[in-house]
Amino acid sequence: MNKPIRSSIKVILLNDKDELLLMCADDPKTTSADGKYLGKFWFTVGGQIELNETIEETAYREIYEETSIKKDEIDLGPIVWFGEFDLILNGVLTRLKQRFIVAKTKQINAYLKNPTPWEKKVVKELTWFSIDEIKNSKEIIYPALLSKYLPDIISGNYPNEPIEIDLAKLPKNI
Repeated sequence: MNKPIRSSIKVILLNDKDELLLMCADDPKTTSADGKYLGKFWFTVGGQIELNETIEETAYREIYEETSIKKDEIDLGPIVWFGEFDLILNGVLTRLKQRFIVAKTKQINAYLKNPTPWEKKVVKELTWFSIDEIKNSKEIIYPALLSKYLPDIISGNYPNEPIEIDLAKLPKNI
């Protein structure tokens, strides 16, 4: 059986305090590939690349839709990570192919500007997290290796080429 592939851009959106903006969702229809519901979870801003859309256009659109932060308030950086994993989305086993792009903003106010129907139902909040808050969180945060790779991004130590990270890895608190 061929599973659908969803290519998306995830945004490592940092503010002037080196905090990362994460979204919280609670969706029993989003499960691991084996069908296990793991509870509410945090994840980076971003979404599916639409037909004829560049990576940068996707990043700007997703940031605006999910945070209300405008294009002229954002400095996009490079793509630093990529990976793939399987997930059940709305009852369908789907292959997610994600690339992570760095973005910086001076804006600190964020709210869902134009949520998708899924986001309206399941997104509970947007919050800025420091690296220490991510490392010490008892909640589920994806990608699970975020606390390992994020310090280099915060310090501006970007890889020469995007590096593959294990997006299928589950957080330690599961």
